[in-house]
Amino acid sequence: MRIRTAPAGVAAASGALLLAACGPSAPAAKPAVPSASSTHPVFSKPLDARPYAALGQTKAAKNAMFTQTVTFSAKGADAVLKTTGKLDFADGRADGSLGWTVGEGFPEGAAKALGNVDLHRRKTDRAARLVIDRQNVNYRSATADYWLRYTGTTPLTGDPYGYAALAANAWRGNQAPFNGSLLEILAATGEAKEEALPDGGRRYRTELVGQSVRDFLKSIVPAGGLADAVNAVRYPLTMTVDRDGRVTSAETDVSAAVAKGEQSEIAGVQGLRIKLTLDGYGTSAPGAVPAADKVLPAADAIVQLRGTKAGACVDFGTGLTDRSLVVKADCGDAHDGRILARPGLQDDGYPGSAALKRRADAECTTAFRNAPSAWAGENVDEGAFWYTWPSEDNWKRDTQHAATCYVLSR
Repeated sequence: MRIRTAPAGVAAASGALLLAACGPSAPAAKPAVPSASSTHPVFSKPLDARPYAALGQTKAAKNAMFTQTVTFSAKGADAVLKTTGKLDFADGRADGSLGWTVGEGFPEGAAKALGNVDLHRRKTDRAARLVIDRQNVNYRSATADYWLRYTGTTPLTGDPYGYAALAANAWRGNQAPFNGSLLEILAATGEAKEEALPDGGRRYRTELVGQSVRDFLKSIVPAGGLADAVNAVRYPLTMTVDRDGRVTSAETDVSAAVAKGEQSEIAGVQGLRIKLTLDGYGTSAPGAVPAADKVLPAADAIVQLRGTKAGACVDFGTGLTDRSLVVKADCGDAHDGRILARPGLQDDGYPGSAALKRRADAECTTAFRNAPSAWAGENVDEGAFWYTWPSEDNWKRDTQHAATCYVLSR
C-alpha cells in the first residue's frame, strides 16, 4: 500500500524510595555477597553459564514487572519506544502499554518505517495497550474505546491467508509471554566477566551473538534497516542480577546492526540502544481486559483499506504493522477517517507506481472537491486529503483496480 496526502489539487509528499531513622544505633552490616556454593541456582554454575542460568531463575519466578526502552538515535533527535508491563511466566499471561516518543528533527521516513508512529500526523501512540493470554492477544489503540481480540490463528476477513493473525501472535515471546524484550536473547551470550555487587547481586559483562540479535531486531526494525553484516558482529551486553540470581537489568548497544546510508529503510538513524529493567518479583500478576470494556473480534472488525466503500468510516489502530488493514468504524462514533471515494484506475496493464500515483492524485482531487459536505466537514486537516494506490502485487491480485481517497476525522 502506498499513502499520499495533498492539499486539494496540489500533490504533496506524504513509563521513590523513603528512608526513616529512629534513634542512634550501630551501623548495619553490609549484606554478604553470595558465594558460588553448590546450593545457589546461578552463582554455583560455571561463569560463562551464569547469564543463561539467571534467565532460568527469572522465568522460575511467579511474575515480574518490566520496563524497556529502545532508543533510535539520529543526528537531530531520538525516537524512543517504551514498553512497560507485567509478566506471568508460568501461566503465559502479560499486560503492558507501549508507545513512541519521537523528537522534533528525527527523520520523517525513519519514523514511519519503524511503525507505531501515526503515518498521517506523525503523532505517537502513548497509551496503546496489550493484554495477552494463552488463547488471545487483545489490543487497544490510544484513541479507541474498544479492544481488538485476536484469537489463536483465526484469519481476518481482510486477510484470508492468515498473515495478520500470525503477526498478532508474534506479540507472544519464547522466553516471556510479552515479546520484544531482551529476555528473548539473554541465553545467546558468550564469554562472561563477573562483578560482585554490595547488595549481594552480580553484574555480568558479556556479548550477544549476531544471529540472535538479528532475529530479535526483526520485531523492532524493518528488514531494510538492518546492516548486511549484522550476523558477523558480537554486541556488548551488561546484565545485573539480584542476590537470588534473577535479572534486574540488561542493556546493549546494537548500533552496528543498523544499516547506514540513504538506501537504509531507516535512513538517518545512527545508533540503537536497548535497556530492560525488571522488579516486583512475586507481586506483579498481569491484569485482564476489564469485563465492562467493549471487545471486538478482530476476525470480523478488520478489513482491507482498499476494500472499503465511499462513505465508510475507519480506524487505523490495529496493533499490526500491515498498514493496508483498518478497523471498520461506526460513523456515528468518533473515528479516524472517512472514505470519500474509490475511483477506478485505467485498466490497461500495470503502468508503474509513479503513473498510478498521478492517476490517483487526479481522481482523488476531483473526489475531494465533489464530496458531500457532511463527509468533507469531518476533515481535521483543512484543505487536505489522503489517498492510496495499488502496489504491483495488489494490481496483479485484484480484479478491480482503484484508488482510495479519504480524509482524517480526528
